[in-house]
Amino acid sequence: MPIIKHVVNGEIRIISIDEVRLIDGLALDQCYREIMDVLGKTEESCVLLHFGRVTFMSSAALGMLIRLSKRCKEYKIALKLCNISPDIHQVFTITGLDKVFDIHADAAGAMEAFKKSGQLTFRKPVPKSYEVRE
Repeated sequence: MPIIKHVVNGEIRIISIDEVRLIDGLALDQCYREIMDVLGKTEESCVLLHFGRVTFMSSAALGMLIRLSKRCKEYKIALKLCNISPDIHQVFTITGLDKVFDIHADAAGAMEAFKKSGQLTFRKPVPKSYEVRE
């Protein structure tokens, strides 16, 4: 069963983690692989990682996010996080990861920040036409 869900909203790929507790090593590996699979195929240069369902994360999950952040930089993808519970946000603050990640209270705020930063572009050229030629 997939751990993530993803949709495109305009020029932003939104990836929602559909897990309440990110603690199990196998689940973390699956989550990372699923996200990397999406990132490898996406044409959007902005990705929003939505934590609305997540109530607990292990330190291994933080490590997974750091690896993910490095990959996003390699792929030239702007990454923002949103809807992080207050308890998890406190861990980000204590560890200094709130300085590493661009964290927003909700998806609307993060999407507005993408717009203001001018990061809304496509990584791959978008076809000018989708018409089928015979």
